[in-house]
Amino acid sequence: MIMTRAGRMRWGLAVLAAAIVVIPLTMVAVADDAVAPEAGTAPAAAKTPSKNVRIVFTVLPSSKKATVSWGKKKLGVIAPHAPLIVQRPRDSGPLDVVVRAEGCVPVQTRAYTFEDSKVAVKVTPNDQKNTLLGYREEVPNADGGAPASNPDGGAFFSR
Repeated sequence: MIMTRAGRMRWGLAVLAAAIVVIPLTMVAVADDAVAPEAGTAPAAAKTPSKNVRIVFTVLPSSKKATVSWGKKKLGVIAPHAPLIVQRPRDSGPLDVVVRAEGCVPVQTRAYTFEDSKVAVKVTPNDQKNTLLGYREEVPNADGGAPASNPDGGAFFSR
């Protein structure tokens, strides 16, 4: 049997429509079987989430003391070998925090309030900041080394 191009397109669309209908139906059947309780057992009680979430901040290396700030507000201090635990209302939005340790590069990070979470921040000493991704060498002089006494760079223009 030789099919025309239009016949092949109709056949392909029919197969696609059947797949769109059949695949979700099989997924529903599998999902219903997976959550169906066994005979003689009570269904598991749904655990209601608490109103607050706990966000645990730690710093690496743990021997450093660091402060955690959310904008201008200081959330607390991460003590050496101890975490900082902050409680926030659930789903109250992300916390964009800055972690500062003495002699280290400040780190900006985000903590979410969807569920309890842990945020571990690795701090880098200032003398090792060239190992960080995106590090740029500081430009020593903005004028490119041209002497300040001759602003035109020695070019002479006459009219």
